[in-house]
Amino acid sequence: MSKKKNLVLFSGGKDSLFSTCLTIEEGNHASLITYNNGHLREPENVKHGVGRILKRYGNKSAEFLGVVDVREIWWDLRSPIYHMTPSKIAEHGGATYNQLQCLTCRTSMYVDAITRCKQLGIDTVVDGARESQGFVNQSEPMVQRYREMFKEYGIDWQTPVWDLKDDWKLKNDLLSRDITPKTLEPMCVVGYPLDQVPEPDDVIQGTVNLFDKYVLPEIPRLVEKNKNKPLVNTVKNVRLSIGIDL
Repeated sequence: MSKKKNLVLFSGGKDSLFSTCLTIEEGNHASLITYNNGHLREPENVKHGVGRILKRYGNKSAEFLGVVDVREIWWDLRSPIYHMTPSKIAEHGGATYNQLQCLTCRTSMYVDAITRCKQLGIDTVVDGARESQGFVNQSEPMVQRYREMFKEYGIDWQTPVWDLKDDWKLKNDLLSRDITPKTLEPMCVVGYPLDQVPEPDDVIQGTVNLFDKYVLPEIPRLVEKNKNKPLVNTVKNVRLSIGIDL
């Protein structure tokens, strides 16, 4: 009996590693996909995380689809906000440019994930989003919105580590599976957590307001625009380029 395929958004960090473990241990097949927004340093480092998953569970339980460029989708999503003056942004609350960058970037990954699911006949997306990471895009108001967004396309968006706060427990859960929790992963150079900004609640609300008005209405158009986008340009070559020969 074939396993049910889940699309796993895989950065190679501890959160996505553990999320992958959980979905495989529930009897699913994990199709791992990594996204590059154009500001990702050393995306080839994802090979380390992929290698650990394949070593632990084997290639019958997991596969790596490749690294997908989402710069075009990201630009489409942030362009309505990108040229706004600070006073215009302030009309919607306390949003900051850095949180809007992260929000639209993550949303661009979700737009592509919806496209991949439709192409591959997958109805579940697994994401290592975690509230304690401290970004608006992983806050409770946005998690609710993203869950509804995926639901509109018949996709169950699962966030198995979202409410996990104990990093020590996470490390030990990985160690108990014979997976080293110390990770060498790609790094985005534009991320900026909420604990570095004053009045984070105002930032969250303002960012959510802008999402509702300018970003969310664009999702259906962009899903339609990207529906015929190739899955990954020569998947095998993408794998080989980061040192994964499956």
